[in-house]
Amino acid sequence: MRDILNIMRFDYLTAKPLALAGMIFTIVVFGILSMFFSPIITTYMTFASMLFVIPLQGVADKSGFNKLYGILPVERKNITRARFLYIFLVHFLTELLEAVIICTAKGTTLYKVLPNQNGETMQMVKESFADTKLTLLMLFGMFTFFCLIFSFMEMMGQIFGRENEFKIIMITIGIISLIAFVFTFLSEHDLIPVVKLPSLPDTVSGMVTSGIVVNIVVFVICLLFGEITANKLAKREL
Repeated sequence: MRDILNIMRFDYLTAKPLALAGMIFTIVVFGILSMFFSPIITTYMTFASMLFVIPLQGVADKSGFNKLYGILPVERKNITRARFLYIFLVHFLTELLEAVIICTAKGTTLYKVLPNQNGETMQMVKESFADTKLTLLMLFGMFTFFCLIFSFMEMMGQIFGRENEFKIIMITIGIISLIAFVFTFLSEHDLIPVVKLPSLPDTVSGMVTSGIVVNIVVFVICLLFGEITANKLAKREL
């Protein structure tokens, strides 16, 4: 476990010079906007988390980190596992920070100092602050989407090569879209039973509980992607 933590720290230090300034800028800008206009704006900070993920492979390629990894006294599988845990941790910590800012924004209600409180725009702002369920849905949804996307991209890139990463992702999106289209077509023509998606919880506590479950599921999926990738690379090196 210590080896994995050390590799995760190494990944963070690699991305830090390129990502930290952008992350701080994003936190300040979106944090201020969310305080005055809508807590939902905070969830867009998730885009900044990619700054700590995207540079890793480019920096590693240019600096020859793959050769460095090869001489480190660390099991090759742990190096791979660390990358996926790192991706999850970056998005998870961003999600926690967003949750803190959302709670602060809703608690301070600074939007009340803005002029024209009875105007149409301000009514929309007030509704946004009142709609906690939508804010939580965006919070957990953004975390889930980007964390899984970057984990999947990492798996595809390491297994099939970075040069084929985009092509594989587009093929995957095409396959998923085709399956969704066929499923929808068959459902509309009563060729298969209609599957009803579960409804969202009616309470904020229910949304929070669902969000915790989603976080756990995403964590498990990241671990699974890491194990699949580690095993594939291990077989390739035999």
